[in-house]
Amino acid sequence: MKKFIFIILVIMLMASFSFASPFLVCDPQAGVTLYKVTGPIWIPVSIPAQPDGSIKLDVAAANIGNNSLTIKACKQDELWGELCSDAVPFVFIKPLVAVPPANMKLSK
Repeated sequence: MKKFIFIILVIMLMASFSFASPFLVCDPQAGVTLYKVTGPIWIPVSIPAQPDGSIKLDVAAANIGNNSLTIKACKQDELWGELCSDAVPFVFIKPLVAVPPANMKLSK
């Protein structure tokens, strides 16, 4: 019984860590298969769409301070190839998590 409870606790702990990051998301978009993203170096160039056509981008690796992205929704067309929307800007600020210690010195 103790092993069963331990396994359940481990599974719950793992699940809470896997969904802890902030995500950039959008409403479902019919037919969208790919999102093209431009911005800082931590951004992947392309992100596959979720099954409902939405985007889910983990922004935990974002730089502290201002982050500016542009995002295009794209789909594949049999006749025209890849079709993309106009770029949409998205700006957010990642706050500094902790304030560094001030007035460091030695004391008796």
